[in-house]
Amino acid sequence: MTDLERKLAETLREQGGEVTPNLDAAWAEQQRRQRRPQRRRRAAVWIAPLAAVLVVLTSVAIATQVPTSAPTAPVAPANTPGTIPLAKLTYRPMGELQVTGTPITLRDFPGQTDVWTSYAFSAVVAGTPQFCVGAVPKGAPLDPAQPQFGTMSPVCGEEVGGATFLAGYFAEPGGPLPAGLAVYLTVPGVADLRIYAASGDMTFAKPVGQFFGNQVFLADLGSSGAPARFQVRKGAAVENGRFS
Repeated sequence: MTDLERKLAETLREQGGEVTPNLDAAWAEQQRRQRRPQRRRRAAVWIAPLAAVLVVLTSVAIATQVPTSAPTAPVAPANTPGTIPLAKLTYRPMGELQVTGTPITLRDFPGQTDVWTSYAFSAVVAGTPQFCVGAVPKGAPLDPAQPQFGTMSPVCGEEVGGATFLAGYFAEPGGPLPAGLAVYLTVPGVADLRIYAASGDMTFAKPVGQFFGNQVFLADLGSSGAPARFQVRKGAAVENGRFS
């Protein structure tokens, strides 16, 4: 081989070394590039839940710092029912009573042999004004000379100084009112009176007269039972309550 050929071969070997790819270095670079996205994906996998947790914790912290208003106290309903104490009417011999004013006719009703009439009237007993209910034969005057119905006629009781009711009486066996009837004495100005039995049945009390400006109402509860509560209207005001 001549010197020229030798130099040419050396030159070709040098150029071949420059263009021959470094396969090991290229493989390492490819593996490095493939691992970089995987690390990014793994970071995204745990970063997203962490961000959600941070959002929840931030919301809780803000909520605990916001002042809450005090609970509103319950508003008491208007016209809360109250208890009305009425004096119990008890038997009084007619001879002890001084009748004042004109008796008010309540109801005619049949007895065993005669027809009787119930009256509400005002009387004075030992100097004290009282509200009374009695029953005598129909057409007869209300005086000691006349027979009285049953064993508890008449009955009387002192008037109480109530805001609405002054006295009241519900029929009882042997008394001067037929079964199911109730009579009430109220202050002036009562425009509407409703009586409720314990069963919940309601009846309108009917105004039947006045004593010295005070009003007398008669209610027929029938077989519903004794009066338990009432509703009364005086002008624009409505009052609810219970009987004691």
